[in-house]
Amino acid sequence: MTKSTDHGEQTKRNIAAKAKELFELKGYAATTMDEIRQLSGSSKGSIYHHFKNKEVLFLYILELSMLEWIGKWREMEKPLGTAREKLYRLAEHYAEDFRNPLLRAAEEFSGSENGDHEIRNKLLELTRMHYPIFQQLLEEGMQSGEFRPLPLEDLTFILFGLFGGLSVSYYNYDTDRIIGLYRNAIDVLLQGIEKH
Repeated sequence: MTKSTDHGEQTKRNIAAKAKELFELKGYAATTMDEIRQLSGSSKGSIYHHFKNKEVLFLYILELSMLEWIGKWREMEKPLGTAREKLYRLAEHYAEDFRNPLLRAAEEFSGSENGDHEIRNKLLELTRMHYPIFQQLLEEGMQSGEFRPLPLEDLTFILFGLFGGLSVSYYNYDTDRIIGLYRNAIDVLLQGIEKH
């Protein structure tokens, strides 16, 4: 990698980091590209060189956030011995993300999109970044004999739907209560899939 490429990537990450601060503080709609320019110390040309618009910039920030979430999960799962333990910890990690200050801006962003297929497809791709983690964990549980052998794709969708569906609790409960709800959901799920 050349120095100019390194510098370009550093500039891009700096713009994204400063923009993230603003999105978390003000929300998606209230944050302007000019404010991002001022806070990041970047020129207008530099910002638009890296991001064609605010939507693309926000999607980049969401992707970085998801990659960070996945990286944290990979570290969390290392000391865990069983698929059962991992499933509970994954549920907690998923629920703990409701504390992420970027969540409100992300919700606002997803509700504001006007049908741009490229943006919608990228949002869908980002929401499915959890999917391989779910599938790997369930497959591990079946291979170790902890879980009954069930169609892996079906079971992965069930877990994905369970976690996604429970996310509506975000509007009613604080994060500690949500974590408890996710743990209870794993209790219920395990009653159906654990080998006895």
